[in-house]
Amino acid sequence: MLVPNSVILGRTVINWTLIDKTIRTVLRIGVAYGSPVREVERLIYEAVNGHDSIKHEPAPMVVFEDFGDNALAFEVYFWCDVAGERQLRQIRSDLRFKITDLFTEHGITIAFPQRDVHLDASKPLQIELMRPQPSGGGA
Repeated sequence: MLVPNSVILGRTVINWTLIDKTIRTVLRIGVAYGSPVREVERLIYEAVNGHDSIKHEPAPMVVFEDFGDNALAFEVYFWCDVAGERQLRQIRSDLRFKITDLFTEHGITIAFPQRDVHLDASKPLQIELMRPQPSGGGA
């Protein structure tokens, strides 16, 4: 958020984070292509709604964010009351553990970067093995 200097100098500025411990945060999850997206959504909701520190109002929201390069990208937004960054990090860590357990139980793979290589096999491929060249530069 940008606050112009004229606003800071000319008005009273209230830092709400000092008096309001209610924070909205986000957790990003990527699953493998081919995963059942509605089941992924349901399991993320199950993990979030089962955590004692996460508020039910406003309700958490799961978003199917994108068809990413390496994953189907989901985000879950939720509100919680925290005393500081350490507690917020612990809540997000708890959720990651719970989501991992639920996904494993239901056969859903958390994605990782990968590439597919397609070779043109319409003609024979020439494969050549080479020995490493000695370093040094002596002849």
